Parts: sequence; C-alpha cells; structure tokens
Amino acid sequence: MAQFGGNEFTGFSVPLVFEERYFIVEAGSPPMVTVVMEIEGEPVFEILKNRPCSNGVTDTSSDGAGIVTVADKASGKWLYRVHPDSETSVTFAKSDGGDCPAVVTDDEIRLGGMIVKNAPFDGSLAGVVVDPEIGMGMIGVPLPPLVEKWLS
Repeated sequence: MAQFGGNEFTGFSVPLVFEERYFIVEAGSPPMVTVVMEIEGEPVFEILKNRPCSNGVTDTSSDGAGIVTVADKASGKWLYRVHPDSETSVTFAKSDGGDCPAVVTDDEIRLGGMIVKNAPFDGSLAGVVVDPEIGMGMIGVPLPPLVEKWLS
C-alpha cells in the first residue's frame, strides 16, 4: 500500500494514466516514477525509477535538473515531461498543441481544475486518466488485467 496524504493506493500506486501509459509512483525523497506501457503483451518502459529508458517507440531524455522528456519516435512530437520532486509534476501534451500540468503530492493529485483528495484506490484501479483532448478524465479507472499482473 502507498499512502499519498489522504489518497491510499493498495497494492501499488498508479496515480495517473495517459494514452495507455501507467505512471507508477513509489514514495521516497524524491519519489521514484516509472512509466510503462504495453506493446504486444510485453511491458515497455519509458521511465524506470526516474531514469529515461531506451525503447523502439519513444525517445527519452533527461536534463540536468532531472526532468525526463518523452517524445514520439516517429513524429518527434513530445508527449509528456516528468519532474520527480517532493511535488512530482507531469506535463502532458494535449492534442490541440497545448499542455496540461498534473501534480502528485503527499496530499493530493491535481490535474487542471480537478483535485483528488482522500480517495482509496485498490490494486485494480488507477487514480486519474488524462484525456489528451480535454486534459483530464475519469477517476478510479480499472487497470487492464495484464498491467495489473505486471504490478502484482
């Protein structure tokens, strides 16, 4: 179980999902962020414990401040940036070319105008799904069985 303030994640912590990418946060100083997606039934990591990972789908890089940027390899378009800190921030690219910032703190998950506090998520639920069209989405969404299996 991971406790982020009043938000409780039983089994593992998946506070954010974006375009079928699962943002896993492990408590620590700074928190450890891992981003994984499924391709042909296999896990493909874009970020593993705050470090960019090479893969065939995206280009990942990190700057001196530890901000990891992930871009689509085919188009070169950036998809998201992660800044693991006491307030782990993630900035998502929106379809219209804008961006949508999200913050996971020890108190809450903030995304656009939505704030999630004191929410329980069991091992089969993710926190907030980010829709690239509008910048926010549903809360407490079921994880696909394959992803849940990887994380168990």
